[in-house]
Amino acid sequence: MNNQENRIQQVAEANDAKTSANFVIEREIAYAELVEDIRAWDAQAQHRTGTDGDRITSEVLMRRLANSDVHVEIVEFPFSRRVPKHCYVQTRAQRIEGIPLFDGGETQAEISGFVVNAGDEGEFAVGFASAVGSPANHALFSYRDSSTYRALIGISRNETAGIAMLNADAYLTPHGLPILIVDGRYESFLQEAIRARQPINLNVAFDIEQTIATNVQATVVGTNPKLKPVVVMTPKSSWWTSTAERCGGIAAWLAVVRAVAASPPTRTVIFTANTGHELGHVGLDHFLEQNPDLAQGAHVWVHLGANFAAKDSQVRIQYSNETLGERLRQHLHSHQVEIAGEVPSSTRPGGEARNIFDAGGNYVSLLGSNGLFHHPDDRMANNVDMNRAMRSRNAVVSLVKDLSGDDGNAP
Repeated sequence: MNNQENRIQQVAEANDAKTSANFVIEREIAYAELVEDIRAWDAQAQHRTGTDGDRITSEVLMRRLANSDVHVEIVEFPFSRRVPKHCYVQTRAQRIEGIPLFDGGETQAEISGFVVNAGDEGEFAVGFASAVGSPANHALFSYRDSSTYRALIGISRNETAGIAMLNADAYLTPHGLPILIVDGRYESFLQEAIRARQPINLNVAFDIEQTIATNVQATVVGTNPKLKPVVVMTPKSSWWTSTAERCGGIAAWLAVVRAVAASPPTRTVIFTANTGHELGHVGLDHFLEQNPDLAQGAHVWVHLGANFAAKDSQVRIQYSNETLGERLRQHLHSHQVEIAGEVPSSTRPGGEARNIFDAGGNYVSLLGSNGLFHHPDDRMANNVDMNRAMRSRNAVVSLVKDLSGDDGNAP
């Protein structure tokens, strides 16, 4: 090898080393950004729809995107918030405070009667109430719209104290019996009242608060804005802090906004982070009312759902057709995100993707499992897998870049 060839090889090796060093630096910057995105969410304890926490969450998302070349706005809409008051069951031994199902009925005043296990004869039925919609819930909730009982009591069984709430899909049209969810640590008091045939008192009531709920939206105009847009959506509300539940989607959403804004793709990309997830998707409903052609008219919706950054999460994917499903798989596999399950395109999907399914639109969707789903203990320090969150984030960024780079009309 002559001197010129040596110099060429040395330059090439130096460039390779520089490229490798730059890659490491970029990866470290991206990881630090991810940590700060999740930390900012976790620092705000309250994220429920229509609360001060709802507004603060929107403001936090805006601040996290302050250095991006994109206009981000908070979209307000009026909201009637059901606020629980005096929700309890009183046995001889214990007054048990609970949280009512937010789309169930009220007692109007304190009522008394005998408590029994669901299926037995009495005034109040006790059964299992799981946040993940376990088949065991059916033993209790099958009585929801019947006159068999006067009220239902759901036991939230968890490894630690606290109530894992159930979403209120029918929030705008409450129906059925009053349903009070109580911490599983009080199950023994209720079972003792059942065995002793002791009467109990129960109350379930709400106040109505007229308030303002908020979504966060942004748009990056593509180089060919005549093409159908890509919409990237994620929920931004929850029952509790819900860090592992929400922050896989929140962190990926923020990362995609930054990446797309830095290098606009062929198609316009619309971003919406919606409130109302736990209350029948009222935030997404508002977005769709303001954008009536998008549900069916978007090129594809990317739904960043719950739990895929949680420790030990079992990731599942949803998609409207096999072509989109395969594209989603490719990006997840290339970033070492294991897929534990898939929802067939013919099956109504979970989460906000179902709104797009119902409208006949195209979508891909990413969700997972969570051992602390809807539980107060779901926090950053104990339940977020940062490496899993990073891999998922990177996969979503590459997926959206791919989909928004399409220059044809077929997904």
